[in-house]
Amino acid sequence: MSKELMKLRRSALMGSAATLLASFALGAGVTGASAQDADSDFDMDLEEVTVTGSRIVRRDLTAPSPISTVGAEEFQLTGAQNVEQVLATLPQTIPGFGGSSNNPGDGTATVDLRGLGSFRTLVLVNGRRYLQSRQSGTVDLNTIPSTLIERVEVVTGGASAVYGSDAMSGVVNFVMKDDYEGLEVSGQYDTTVHGDAEKYNIDATMGGNFADGRGNATLFVNYAKRKSLMQGDRKFSTYALGEGGDPDRLPGEAYGAGTGLGGFGSSGIPGTRTFTRPTVNPGTAGEYLLGRFNSDGSGAPYSAASDSFNYAPDNFLQLPQERWMASAMAHYQINDSVRMYTEATFVSNKVPQELAPTPAFTTVEINPDSPFFTADVQEAWRSLRTLDPNDPNSGWEDENVFAFVGRRMVENGPRQALDTRDAFRILVGFDGEIGDGWSYDVSYSYARVDNFQFLKNDVSASRFVQAIAVTDDGTACQDPSGGCVPLNIFGAGNISQEAVDFVNISATNVTQIETQNIQGIVSGTLGDWTGAGEVGLAIGVEYRKDESAFTPDTFLASGDVLGFNAGEPTVGGFDTYEVFAEMALPLITGAPMAENLEASLAARYADYSTAGSVWSYAGGLTWAPVADISLRAQYQRAVRAPNVLELFQGNANGFPGASDPCSDATASPSATLISLCEATGVPAGQTGNFTQANGQIEGIFGGNPDLFEESADTYTFGAVITPEAIPGFTMTVDYYDITIDDAISTLGGGVNNILDICYNTVQDLNSIYCQAVTRRLDGNVDTVFAGNANIGQIKTSGVDLQMSYGMDVDFGFFEGGSSIDFNFVGTHVINNEVTPDLFVGTVNDCEGTYGNTCGEPDPQYRFNLRTTMTNGPLQLSLNWRWLDSVEDDQIKNAGLTRADLPVPTLKAENYFDLSFTYDVNENLQMYGGARNIFNNKPTFVGDSQEQANTFPETYDAIGTRVFLGARVRF
Repeated sequence: MSKELMKLRRSALMGSAATLLASFALGAGVTGASAQDADSDFDMDLEEVTVTGSRIVRRDLTAPSPISTVGAEEFQLTGAQNVEQVLATLPQTIPGFGGSSNNPGDGTATVDLRGLGSFRTLVLVNGRRYLQSRQSGTVDLNTIPSTLIERVEVVTGGASAVYGSDAMSGVVNFVMKDDYEGLEVSGQYDTTVHGDAEKYNIDATMGGNFADGRGNATLFVNYAKRKSLMQGDRKFSTYALGEGGDPDRLPGEAYGAGTGLGGFGSSGIPGTRTFTRPTVNPGTAGEYLLGRFNSDGSGAPYSAASDSFNYAPDNFLQLPQERWMASAMAHYQINDSVRMYTEATFVSNKVPQELAPTPAFTTVEINPDSPFFTADVQEAWRSLRTLDPNDPNSGWEDENVFAFVGRRMVENGPRQALDTRDAFRILVGFDGEIGDGWSYDVSYSYARVDNFQFLKNDVSASRFVQAIAVTDDGTACQDPSGGCVPLNIFGAGNISQEAVDFVNISATNVTQIETQNIQGIVSGTLGDWTGAGEVGLAIGVEYRKDESAFTPDTFLASGDVLGFNAGEPTVGGFDTYEVFAEMALPLITGAPMAENLEASLAARYADYSTAGSVWSYAGGLTWAPVADISLRAQYQRAVRAPNVLELFQGNANGFPGASDPCSDATASPSATLISLCEATGVPAGQTGNFTQANGQIEGIFGGNPDLFEESADTYTFGAVITPEAIPGFTMTVDYYDITIDDAISTLGGGVNNILDICYNTVQDLNSIYCQAVTRRLDGNVDTVFAGNANIGQIKTSGVDLQMSYGMDVDFGFFEGGSSIDFNFVGTHVINNEVTPDLFVGTVNDCEGTYGNTCGEPDPQYRFNLRTTMTNGPLQLSLNWRWLDSVEDDQIKNAGLTRADLPVPTLKAENYFDLSFTYDVNENLQMYGGARNIFNNKPTFVGDSQEQANTFPETYDAIGTRVFLGARVRF
């Protein structure tokens, strides 16, 4: 299962963020400012602005929903080469794909508000839709230049009524610099204290006015390179750890010792494991069940603890990347009423992935008389021949036998994938004043992404099976067609280069995505209806057309692959016509206990060619009883129509972590469970007695054209406090509650959930969940069908707390004293649960947990505190990020106790980052810093990990990084 689908089962507010505004800022570069009315001590005119979350342009905007802003300086203070490095630490997000997402991963970087899935988060640039990088409609953050960002505005709690259905969990809007004058060149180098995993970044921004200041053009170019780091380059991730693994197969410092973990891995081994196990040397002292093969063709029993293959070193811990980017923006004031603007972006992004050599798990035909085996192993195989040895006409002596095997194709080399995404977007628009306080904005955009995925060192399933069935002398294939070369998989190192060349295949997959968007908005005021201020109104229409096609390689489409996930074509599209309106209605101002009272309303009607007509609407209220305090509340009804991938995805396989309730993972199985397991394919007497072959179980995933829209009810209540008695202090606190009904996800919420519901809950062979499970002859699960479906319900609730305070002090390194700013962002997740099927009633409780059911860690408490001192040309900043401990989700959801698990809890983590900027002169600035300065290593995770023995996008598995950069301005 993809990481995005896994994340459907959790919702959270991730703790961290630097220089977040306590509520939101009205303008760039403002930190610690409140989104309330401008501070009454300020005697200044506020510019008319449109802040994300509303289409209405007016002054003193007060937001009914939580909005946070990240200033441009945050990207510099963190040394972020890619924007997801900052967004992944925001309190409203859970980490999506990033630079350590090797498996799962697809070369993109995403943002996931509230942990509800990146496909429910709408990413905008300058308030408009941007490049889609997947058929799910998500945006690859690699396509957004961090240097060009003026600020990032984050609206959470749903915004479908204002922006469209895919804004169900909220909006992330990147406001870019579009009025630049001069030339700025910057460069940055980033490495670890080990001197590896380097990153390089070079930017150039240039711009200027023309036509006597009526126009401006800005051009930005970027080159970024990120070098690879393998899991084998860190002791932490050198060995794939598992529960009950061999403690002797560990790094030199005995990582994992004492926790019940040891070196584990895959049952697909270089010597070949056979799951069909004849008895060797029966009736003698040397009798054993055949489990694996030595290089000389002799056999041996198999031990999961000592014989499993350590696949970890061949995986990336940091994915390499090479990116070229160019962006141009221009605007020109044609006359007093018409301004033309345009944006153009081109990105070429290459991100490789690398996995261990192909694990070939399949049923093969074996010639027992093959010289690949020693005599005793030949006799063992012959015992499986099924024809009558007493009938000379039966051909018994020449009969092949069938066996299910697992072979790690190390001779074929590691599996490699290269994702190349070439993308461009062009937008043209006109805006201006109509008169009497009314304005308009009309725009058209076209975007296209071409994703070429090149796969190397896979193995053809048909050729693999063909080449194993050899003649009695082992010199030829029984079926010599196609230039077949005998393949001796029985023992490590026995495969010839000629055999490798015969079974090796490469593949090329192509995905093309096109999006067109036309939008027109008129906004203005309707007059003062109540004596409290002008009534604001925005009305708009929108047309959007999404088309995409995934064309897999012939081998992948046919399923004739053993190493990469097979997949069928995905072709489809939809268009939608939408009408929306928004109103801001001032009710009271300047009255006792009502310094300000304002209502807001929004609604959107959309007619989809696939889902039909849907409505989204919202209503909110802001009330400031006194100037120092403002209260806000909002209800939103958000509706999301299924996207192209959810509707039309061709069946594809994946390998998520899952536990088989019929294996020895379940002690003392009940009679009902035994009966059900045997009815679904477990051999008699083996329920609870056999060891699950692998921690990952193959799932079959695919689209469903019968999906219908999902809906969400969102409630938010909050307060903004700016006490006059404490100048420079602001605080916001917000409660959120989100319930998604008919949520679009995989059947039952995924492979692990399907197995749990089938065998532990419904226990009905005829249920859709049990019918989704197929098993091999040895009892192990073969596949689980987990196609898309409208599942039961997702619920999440919590509280966000943000505080900022600034003060001046007399000390510093330079004359003139210093200013010190504190910015705190914290969150408490109260509830995070998924009900895969309302009729079944199983509830997965995910707050404060991690694991195969809930996915990425979801700490109940986390916070981020940044302290920044500015003294003359020098700025120093310390960021402290704290993540609460989390427990294995099997404790809450599977009835296990802490004593049942070797790693029941991942400890709380503290990360400290230190950075500086120094203005050498008016033209040159130096900056740098270190992240994770105390080199914290995460707690080891066993079977419930994501990758690299941990969750590498949540916990730092690479170690302390240092960066240094310079910026030159002309």
